[in-house]
Amino acid sequence: MRKYSNKYPIEDKREYLQSIGRLLPHRIGQILKELNFTKDDGYRIWMNPKQGNDVDLKVWHNNALILVGEILNWCVKSWLSEKRKSWIIKNLSKYKCWRVLIYTTFSNEYLLEDLSLNGISLLKIGYQLLPKYFYDFFVRKNQVENRKRDSRVSKQDIKSKIIEYLQSSSIEMHTSTFMNYEMIVTEL
Repeated sequence: MRKYSNKYPIEDKREYLQSIGRLLPHRIGQILKELNFTKDDGYRIWMNPKQGNDVDLKVWHNNALILVGEILNWCVKSWLSEKRKSWIIKNLSKYKCWRVLIYTTFSNEYLLEDLSLNGISLLKIGYQLLPKYFYDFFVRKNQVENRKRDSRVSKQDIKSKIIEYLQSSSIEMHTSTFMNYEMIVTEL
């Protein structure tokens, strides 16, 4: 029997990592739907339920794939390996549409500086998103640097970052659905 370490809020590290890995993509999917990315407006959103093998996010407009994304809900102590970075580039580069890496934070973020050379843009959230129980665990350990509890406040913050990203990216905006806009992706 494995002895429980005090490093994670639950005994099973794998279960902990999967829970954290699913939270931010789930929240982003909700936010996109709130931004009128709906079937009624010609949009379809897909979030990868398995956390592997394919990108985490796909958005279609009128049956044309317009956006794919990888999503990392990591903490400040996490470390991106060159192998993982190459996998992210390879996974996103399979698609000929707008590509984005949405990430929270990690210790060697400088590795992302050249992703634009591969046609991949970045959207930094700036903090790891945690369920209340997990967040409270890290509060007790005084380890909340760049961590926030999943709440209406954090959801609104992420929503505003997504809106700012979409408005400032090379995705052209035209009056219609998204906050009175419709997205049309320009050539990369």
